[in-house]
Amino acid sequence: MMMLLLLLVPSCGGTRSEGPDVPPTAAPPATIAPSAEAGVDGDSNPEVDASESTKLHGELRTLEGLRVLRVWGTPTQMGHAHGMLLRDEIIEIVDGYALDVIPPATLDAAGVLYTTVAQIPPRLREEAEGVIAGMKAAGGAEIPALGRELRVADLLVLNAMTDLLAIGCSSVSAWGTSTEGAPGLLGAPVMVRNLDWSDDPELLRNQIVFAFEPDDPQRQPVISVAFAGYLGCLSCMNEAGVSALFNMGYGDGAASASEALRGFSPANLLLRDALEQRDVDGDGTSTADDVEAIWKHETHAGSYILHLLEPRRGSDHAPARVLEVEADGMAVRHPEDDELGGRILAATNHLRDKTAPSACSRYATIEATVESRAHRLDHDSLWQLGARLRLDEVVHTLLIEPEARALGVWLRAPGQARSARPAPVRLEWDVLLGPRRAQ
Repeated sequence: MMMLLLLLVPSCGGTRSEGPDVPPTAAPPATIAPSAEAGVDGDSNPEVDASESTKLHGELRTLEGLRVLRVWGTPTQMGHAHGMLLRDEIIEIVDGYALDVIPPATLDAAGVLYTTVAQIPPRLREEAEGVIAGMKAAGGAEIPALGRELRVADLLVLNAMTDLLAIGCSSVSAWGTSTEGAPGLLGAPVMVRNLDWSDDPELLRNQIVFAFEPDDPQRQPVISVAFAGYLGCLSCMNEAGVSALFNMGYGDGAASASEALRGFSPANLLLRDALEQRDVDGDGTSTADDVEAIWKHETHAGSYILHLLEPRRGSDHAPARVLEVEADGMAVRHPEDDELGGRILAATNHLRDKTAPSACSRYATIEATVESRAHRLDHDSLWQLGARLRLDEVVHTLLIEPEARALGVWLRAPGQARSARPAPVRLEWDVLLGPRRAQ
């Protein structure tokens, strides 16, 4: 399945000219013919409780020009509100973008395979079911280019695209002596992050800031910046301030088709589930250790990088780490192992610990900038560095502050130049997740 989708999904980072930042070419994929069951939905088609049909567990607001969807309750309730409030946006993304990448017949075949081999957190499967039910309640889930309604299996495949394609991203975190002189930081950790995916207008205009608020006391709220219909985490922060940023990896350790067919955990769905859990390792706190613990015990398919940043836990503990993940194992890169001075950690797309570092012009830009500033960074210098690191396919740039639980956000608009440098829109946690409205 993975190799099937690698054949069909364009490399969003691959449209740029050849050079050190271009991902390695994948081996020619085997062709998998659509299954005879490709037209079978395979969804459980859950019935939403009639008593819930009059309750909307969500609200869609616009804050300083950014659309923010806040949902709360059970997975089904959160998904139902997502589908109802963003029905038109989901249809536009699938009809105008996704089906240009994965043709309908292939989506059918991939859906059958995906629902068989992918290890999807049950809560997120329920949430996906809720999204489809919400779309139907809001007027229907018919996708013109499909000639049928969107299915749960379709939605889950589209939420796993980052396991299966080559995109570009970059992230730089700083803390301690590197930020102690910065007003508003005083040593606190901060990170700039670019999501480089596609400049497709349907994708760009349907970016959403999500606030997920599960009702399970063992779980915690999560803020995510993604697209309508996207349940996983690309750029996320949880209530404890643990932040996770997903970068594609350009390594050679992705699972083969036969390995992927034995099962794997889709990275972005797994990351959403991991950030929601309050305490995985049993130490009584929610930290980046919990994310790392989950990743050590799951099966992975692609080649990717997780840049984790959390609030400070003492002078002897670095708040940042990078997980370099492939099917054949995971390496953890710590700042003391890096060349950036021990209080700064960066990631582009090349692996630097699991395999020997490769030449990367963006990483060289990071090194030169850090050196020129004597390893001292602040909000503005990080934001400007992020702008210089963007690829042509940049989707958004974020400035993440785990201790303040705040995000600085730039969502690229259709037709907007990648070099645009507006000031970030600052979104604070208490604004995104204020008092819940009466049920």
